[in-house]
Amino acid sequence: MKLKLLFICYLLFTIPAHSQLFQKNIESPQGHLINANLAEVNDGTNDIVIASNRLSTASPEPLLKRLQEDGTMVWSKTYEDPGLTNARIFDITNYFDLIFVTGSVEVNGDKYVLVAKIEASTGNLLASNYYSIISPSFNATGFKVIISESDATGDTNPNPGLVITGFVSNCLIIDPSCSFNIGFALRTDLNLNPIWASEIGSPVSGPLNYDFANGIVETSDGFVITGSTTGQGNSNIQAGVLIHKINFLGVEEWDSSYIFGNSRDVSVDAYYDSTTDEVFVLNNYSSMHHFGVTVVDNALGTIDPNKSWFVNEVNVQLDFYGFSLLESLSTPDNLIVYGYRREYFNGNNTDQSNVIVYEFEKATGNQVGTSYQYLSPYQEPQSDVYNFWNGQLPLIYYPDMAIDNTTTTPLHFTVGYRQGEPANGGLSNIEIINVDALKRNACDDIIIDFNRFPLGTVDLIGASSLGSISINETLMSFNPTNLVLVEDSCTSLSLQSQEETAIKLYPNPASAYIYIDQADNVTVRLLDITGKLVLETNNYQNNEEIFIGNLENGIYFINVETSEKASKNFKLIKK
Repeated sequence: MKLKLLFICYLLFTIPAHSQLFQKNIESPQGHLINANLAEVNDGTNDIVIASNRLSTASPEPLLKRLQEDGTMVWSKTYEDPGLTNARIFDITNYFDLIFVTGSVEVNGDKYVLVAKIEASTGNLLASNYYSIISPSFNATGFKVIISESDATGDTNPNPGLVITGFVSNCLIIDPSCSFNIGFALRTDLNLNPIWASEIGSPVSGPLNYDFANGIVETSDGFVITGSTTGQGNSNIQAGVLIHKINFLGVEEWDSSYIFGNSRDVSVDAYYDSTTDEVFVLNNYSSMHHFGVTVVDNALGTIDPNKSWFVNEVNVQLDFYGFSLLESLSTPDNLIVYGYRREYFNGNNTDQSNVIVYEFEKATGNQVGTSYQYLSPYQEPQSDVYNFWNGQLPLIYYPDMAIDNTTTTPLHFTVGYRQGEPANGGLSNIEIINVDALKRNACDDIIIDFNRFPLGTVDLIGASSLGSISINETLMSFNPTNLVLVEDSCTSLSLQSQEETAIKLYPNPASAYIYIDQADNVTVRLLDITGKLVLETNNYQNNEEIFIGNLENGIYFINVETSEKASKNFKLIKK
């Protein structure tokens, strides 16, 4: 009994209260903010850094912002090399008091991989290089950077450094119709010196080439790379899901890349479960207009059909795409998909890039609790090659839009977008949102429901590591400039929020019965601490009793949903 009481107390102090949530809008009056991605700063703080690019002049400007856990700005800077053009940051990572970024920069009409090392406390530049991959005449871009302390040379000693994935092409702008596209993985030390590089491509050839790498996750004995690869469909060349493993020396271990749909499939993120030695791969399927997860064995790369799945929205609404895959804040047995919805008609206008959140059990793939869409008015700026919605879904770039921040208070941070005020030019702003175990945001949201389906049989492609490749590095300037940003938070209550506020739960704590006031014809769901649904009541009438006497003592979550899809959540203590 004493242990149970201690456990309940632990849960009470580790589940964040709703008052801790915030949703902050960040605007640069000089231009659109796009390509937002996140990293946690592991220097003894709970700070986060947001990387993005500002579209304000003929050349994009990389931009970094460090924020405290409560959203307070620490510093913000832009970066440039006066002799180079079109520098962009596409991903960011952290190693103690260091920040590393990757992206691309143009040099004399060619594009190269940009990598920079930055002091986390100040945002000042420590070192920066650009790299040609295979040949200086080819164009190359880095999409993902992670920290690894693995042995990169085979001498059994750890080599702390970076692993970067991206693509090489004979075209300046990313395009599947280019005659040469190839994915790559680049390993460096912490001083940005290259150690090895490996290329990844498909044996399938044709008029289209989808060999692009966009992500990487470290396992116990290597790296699993995500992206797309070229496959042969029934009648045409198409993009397939890339699931490709190399060891710590960059040598191929196995490949489980496959075709599922009829046009464009792509893997976008991965999570390694060290307990089961499995890799959970987040994918998007153009034929389904939705996301899914494929589970592979780390040792052999075998796909587990019983755990692999995709979803469809219950009302056959389309275009929900996953971007990031994180461990649940409630239990390590669940994972959470963060992504964006392509379009949503809010009754007056069509908004884009609303954040979506979906939780599922690792063991079964079953949905856990409620899924949400965070509402925000937004239309992405036109005429940029890395806009998400130039087509049905992004071709290959899926930034890390969500991260864990669990040093003290269990929270996720995610980024969305919001349209600026028309009087200020209607610029694209970044929305930084923190999320607790209930998956709720501080501002407006709606509930979305999905049906889950087994992945079924897939056609393997057999992408391969084509061997080590040459790398040339060049020092560059990447001079920082302090930047003033405009911040705002959502404070006004929408009609939905006003309706939520009136709903009340009593008594709490409770032992036998609970009641909900100001709630007629609503749906009430009771979930345990893991997110498992234990009770559901439809057409609940105001102050009708709900019996909970048969439930074990502990913490539960109650979701009340109205007929207008407004909802409110409560934390209930059953004693």
